[in-house]
Amino acid sequence: MTSYIQTVSVAIISLTVFLLPIFFLINTTDFFIFPKQVLIVGATVILLVLASAKMILEKKIVLLSNPFNLPLVLFGAVVAVSSIFSVNRYDALLQAVPVIALIFFFFEIINTVKTKKNLNIVLTAVVAGAAIASLLSILSYLKIYFLPFAEIKSQLFTPFGSSIQQGLYILPLFIFSASILLKKIGFPRIKLDLSDIQKDKSIILNFVASLTLLAGAGLVIYQIVVLPQKPIILPYIYGFQTAFAALSQDTSRFLLSFLFGSGYGTFLTDFTRFKLASFNLEQNIWNLTFSFSSSYFLELIATIGLAGIISYLFILVSFFKTKTNAASPLFKALLVLFVLSIILPFSFIMVALLFILLALYVSFLRVHDDNKVDEVSLSIVALKNGLFSFEEGQSRKKGEDTIVLSGVVAVILILIAAFTTYFTFKLVNSDIKFAESLQQANLNNGQKTYQLQTAAITEFPYRSDYHRIFSQINLALANSLVASVPKGEKPDEAVQKNIVQLLQQSIASARNAATISPLNSLNWQNLGQIYRNLINVGENADQFAIASLNQAIALDQYNPQLYIQLGGIYYQLGQFDAAQNQFQIAVSLKRDFANGYYNLGHALEEKGDLQNALQAYQIVQQLVKNDKNSLESITAEIEALQEKAKNLDTETAPAISGGQNQPPLDLNTPSTEIPAQNPPVKISPPPTTTSATSSPTLTPTQ
Repeated sequence: MTSYIQTVSVAIISLTVFLLPIFFLINTTDFFIFPKQVLIVGATVILLVLASAKMILEKKIVLLSNPFNLPLVLFGAVVAVSSIFSVNRYDALLQAVPVIALIFFFFEIINTVKTKKNLNIVLTAVVAGAAIASLLSILSYLKIYFLPFAEIKSQLFTPFGSSIQQGLYILPLFIFSASILLKKIGFPRIKLDLSDIQKDKSIILNFVASLTLLAGAGLVIYQIVVLPQKPIILPYIYGFQTAFAALSQDTSRFLLSFLFGSGYGTFLTDFTRFKLASFNLEQNIWNLTFSFSSSYFLELIATIGLAGIISYLFILVSFFKTKTNAASPLFKALLVLFVLSIILPFSFIMVALLFILLALYVSFLRVHDDNKVDEVSLSIVALKNGLFSFEEGQSRKKGEDTIVLSGVVAVILILIAAFTTYFTFKLVNSDIKFAESLQQANLNNGQKTYQLQTAAITEFPYRSDYHRIFSQINLALANSLVASVPKGEKPDEAVQKNIVQLLQQSIASARNAATISPLNSLNWQNLGQIYRNLINVGENADQFAIASLNQAIALDQYNPQLYIQLGGIYYQLGQFDAAQNQFQIAVSLKRDFANGYYNLGHALEEKGDLQNALQAYQIVQQLVKNDKNSLESITAEIEALQEKAKNLDTETAPAISGGQNQPPLDLNTPSTEIPAQNPPVKISPPPTTTSATSSPTLTPTQ
């Protein structure tokens, strides 16, 4: 029976590592990374159950002592602690659980892959999966769409979701495969003839795999160098700055942040909170947010702190201590992976490859009888006097082992597997429903969208992005009901009741998003915009909108677009001095921000300061000169303003260069028009905030 379990476990490991690079789903909100996380978690759960059964049958726990056990356990422990104590706890746990599953997967590999034959099977599966993934990308670029899914029929399709992640995945495996090939043909003194190939068919397989991987890597390089759409990586200056600011500048939880960071996988909030004002000078990326740092190493500094980076360096040092096997192709591949982790960003699939190759390297050491790897058996042995003691090794007589220790550990592992399976099933089911709801939204089926999103959130209520989108759907449905009422007529009681319920649900969902992820500026921005749309509809909606936008600004204080939104609220309320103040902050943060000057000009025009309004419009005209539609629009407004006050000084505004990657000109106004309610609808205020998100102290530059 145990041999059967062993065989099945090897098959599951091989299938998992083969599918990892090519597995994706088109019925989830994320086609590429999320399915790979589910694949690893699912495989790990099955392997844990099989390992538990094996423990019980053998009445002992067999562990493989090796240099990486302690470093990986410490790394996993820090990831778990960091996520549990994160302010955005659920965001962090959703990213941390698959990584912790990877660590369990590591232990399953090293305790399952015991023979050279099994090692070769798993390694072949790893290389074959990468080669097929490369082939899929190459065929897609040639417009040969092998897979019958309309959603992925694109020349730039890659099952990794990113060309740069594909290149990173392929490179170490190409080095591994090419190293084996060169060794087989006796490089540099090649003595290979047809009889050698006939004796060892793996030479052909290695050649085909290496060639396919090389072609895939070449395609990635070609896309990065030649094609206009290039991968975007956070510049290193901001990666360094964000990493060390996250350690030292979170004053409300300094010790926790210093030791354990902000929470695994929460770099996006670190970036918005701690980025420099100079980021707005980056013409092509100033309006982007980044979920990954410039490198995985820098991301770990920010998200799991000093303890996390020490545990990662512990893994690295332990690896270099095995340098006596530096000639091994696996050692070379791992060395490349560790170097890449220090200089480039890693998605989940790259972290998975790192842990998988590390486990296979341990199995390689085991197969070659390395003295750094040794098998240890643990069990409870019954003594003659009826007491129990722990013994280690193979010295005890057959039949002395009891099931106590292995049974207890097996039960614990099965409980972990059951708990993980339950929540993973709920998460996957919820995600599929939410993905379907987005498809229905694209078909303008509001009722079906609402029903599916309600079911998705009920199934798994811990994702703030679900709540944020659901709040917008509720507001859109309320606005649709309002629009269905003939102009000049009042809605009947039933329609009015539905409108009020949808508005209150919109606020409740937006508040839930901000409560689940309180350090996510986007959630507060969304809440502020929801409140703003309810000004004259909800009681105190104007105050709540301003408070929410101020909270968003506290979390992303150098984002000029947030000041435009806050200024837009004051403009809507007729408080033009306050609106001018916010618009001036926006243009002081980004001197070439056309929308900032455009909104500033309108605020000045409303105040009657037509001369300064004209100068603001003239700056806009300079910045949008390469955008035909925006240029025509602002030119017409300048002419109208000059016609309005013919005695205006026509002195040209100071020249401002730049202005690339500008959003379309837009006077910031509410996105919906819901008629005023009398009396106003009672609505909930924003969630209580903490000192971790205190208000900024920026002032406008006059």
